[in-house]
Amino acid sequence: MLPHIIAVVVFIVVALVYCKPTLEGKVLQQHDVTQWKGMAQNSFDFEKKHGYFPLWTNGMFSGMPAFQITSVGSNPVSIIYAGNILTLNLPKPVSFFFLACVCFYFLSQVLRVNPYIGLFGALSYAYATYNPIIVAVGHDTKMQAIAYLPAFIGSLLLLYDKRYLWGTALTALFTGLLISANHLQITYYAFLIALIMSISFGIKWIKEKDFKRIVTAGGLAIGAAILGILVNAVMLFTTYEYSKRTIRGGSQLGDDKGSVTKTGLSKDYAMSYSMYKTEPLVMMFPRMYGGSSGNLEVAEDKSKAIEALQQMPQQLGQQLQGALQFYWGGIDGAGGTSGPPYLGAIVCFLALLGFVLLDGKHKWWILIACALTILMSSGKYFEGFNGLFLKYLPMYDKFRAPSMILVVPTLLLSMMSVLTLNNILNEANKDLLFQKYKKGLLVVAGVFVAALLVYFTSDFTGEVDRMVSQNISAISDPQQKAAIEQPVRTFLNGLKEDRQSLFLGDLLRSFLFILVAGTAILLFIKKKLNAIAVTLAVGIFAFIDVMAIDVKYLNAEHFQEAADYDNTFKPTAVDEQILKDTGYYRVFDVSQGINAAFNGGALTSYFHKSIGGYHPAKLSIYQDIIEKQLYNFPNCLPVIDMLNTKYIITSAQQNGQQLMVQPNPEALGACWFVKSLDYKKTPAEVMKALTNFNPKDTAIIEESLKQNLAANPVKDSAAYIKLVYNDNDIIEYKSSSKSPEFAVFSEVYYDAGWVATIDGKESPIIRTNYVLRGLQVPAGDHKIVFEFKPVSFYNSSKAAIGASAIIWLLLLGSAVITIRKSKSTT
Repeated sequence: MLPHIIAVVVFIVVALVYCKPTLEGKVLQQHDVTQWKGMAQNSFDFEKKHGYFPLWTNGMFSGMPAFQITSVGSNPVSIIYAGNILTLNLPKPVSFFFLACVCFYFLSQVLRVNPYIGLFGALSYAYATYNPIIVAVGHDTKMQAIAYLPAFIGSLLLLYDKRYLWGTALTALFTGLLISANHLQITYYAFLIALIMSISFGIKWIKEKDFKRIVTAGGLAIGAAILGILVNAVMLFTTYEYSKRTIRGGSQLGDDKGSVTKTGLSKDYAMSYSMYKTEPLVMMFPRMYGGSSGNLEVAEDKSKAIEALQQMPQQLGQQLQGALQFYWGGIDGAGGTSGPPYLGAIVCFLALLGFVLLDGKHKWWILIACALTILMSSGKYFEGFNGLFLKYLPMYDKFRAPSMILVVPTLLLSMMSVLTLNNILNEANKDLLFQKYKKGLLVVAGVFVAALLVYFTSDFTGEVDRMVSQNISAISDPQQKAAIEQPVRTFLNGLKEDRQSLFLGDLLRSFLFILVAGTAILLFIKKKLNAIAVTLAVGIFAFIDVMAIDVKYLNAEHFQEAADYDNTFKPTAVDEQILKDTGYYRVFDVSQGINAAFNGGALTSYFHKSIGGYHPAKLSIYQDIIEKQLYNFPNCLPVIDMLNTKYIITSAQQNGQQLMVQPNPEALGACWFVKSLDYKKTPAEVMKALTNFNPKDTAIIEESLKQNLAANPVKDSAAYIKLVYNDNDIIEYKSSSKSPEFAVFSEVYYDAGWVATIDGKESPIIRTNYVLRGLQVPAGDHKIVFEFKPVSFYNSSKAAIGASAIIWLLLLGSAVITIRKSKSTT
């Protein structure tokens, strides 16, 4: 028991020391978390008023389901309480690193590894550089999923090792916790690991003719996985229903040339953020491809590129400042990369040795899984291979960023490293061990040779460099070109030299760390060092190795005073000016540019109902409106008006204010009656017609819906319709007319849950103006109610509660039986 207590104490101390600013009351500056707080505020305002979260948010993109923003539903027996116990309720990001340590340590003990080796292995996994990097930028859900990943695999291994009782209970628990982290791409990778591992064990049992074990272990694993899935039924079922209506489910206007097709993400979009085929070597040599796109990877006084910038004319130097990127790898998505997924030279060294030293129980399936996912990380750079996965691997085409799949070898190589060191320290036949060790060193040497080949065959040129060169070549004025060309060439050559120095420096750095570990192991084989000394030497240097890189990407500078962070969420003078209007309207913030309004503008939603925002899976009909209309602002005023955009925030330098607000008197309000209906044959024609029409008088509808509608509305100058209240999931209107009318509602059309009634009688909602809702309203005085009642939510709530209760019973039963057995043996 003592080693386990020591391990937990070490995990807490290391996490607290690394995240020391947290103890001083400081908080991380996390862009994505700031964006999330903006997008979630409307839901939190609702929860404060009603005591529960809404299913629909009015905060951004003119309204959308809240399933992927805030938790929905309540579960009195939620397994999240178990997750809170595992993190000891430590503050973030301390809790993230502690949880990852605990979960990997659990895996190491399932593998029967020496606890102290497991301790150092847990530290190496938890602090593998990708983890601090994603914590720094605010990918909290991804970090939580990565933290639970080893415990999920460890629980399955318990099952496959005939420890059925705890194996079933813990597989159900950690499947549930993994999914509850709400990062489905990491969860997908986890199930991919489980599939490869299960096939490997299944083949082994078939060879041994142990069919009973296949049925028992397989059945219990599937049953436990189903329980874990059902625990998250509310999130999964609503997300599945929602996803079919997002860009990941395709667009009616999609084509193979754009980022979205008619059935989902295009191949180019799905393969964005791919790595070069040799780039996964950064797991062993961190900055061989320059490190990150944004960090100053080379000291200013040692950088040839910075020296060149300082020596050229000031104006030219300022123009080239954005080209100062040391990263030159294959990741070409927006923003590039925040840093390398460095695993550690010593960890990679041990894992490579393991492929020679270990028996076949784990190494072959781990080798297959690592090789496969490394190839998959190359994405578009190995298109023939990866195109097959996009086409045939179920659900794989719903994700992008193939480089993210390196979380798989990160876990599995960490697992291999602790198995290898444990095997070395427990091998009695030192002569046999020495022979295998020499062969393992040849494998490691082969990786170094591969890295050197990359060095000698690369041009060290990045995509930005090539763009700069092309721009220089395109200059037609000979004098201007002559004045600029030489300084720019000097700068680009300086960048190459900096990248080469990073590459060689890290090659030498990794060699020295491996030399320390390799020497310690050799001395153990030669009986010059004992097992404790080797464990300490290898473990401590392995941790120093990764931490020395980690602090470049997450350090004290990433924290700020809580008061300063809170200032981010204080209304500006412009916000306060708009908030004086207590009516129902929307805001459009273009102060940071039109692209930012829809791809990073969630903070506006903290104070206002916005037509912009930030979300990785927007409704496809709204994304279409953004791309075909709103990106053309201000040449999209009909759409601006029909979205009830009453205020537009712009950037200015007038009256000492950075921002200014522009009222839009043409905003049409929450609802209105139109004079005529204009039918178009296709969705594309509807979209095109939105460019130049009068939304106040005309509604544009697909011709296929014409059969559901009566003739054009009859003009009634005294008719009116108005909003009574909008409470997210329930909206009420009041109307009066002497003749049948057609009403347009400035609310986003969503056919998976919204139900409209007129005086209590259900009425079909007509998709209008491509993205809005419409209703045919009969003559007379009426009460019109829209209510959001997604069947997927209500059907899944009971299943989630039931599955959670069963998991708690399994855990309790396992504990009771274990205690009774221990008492009976004493």
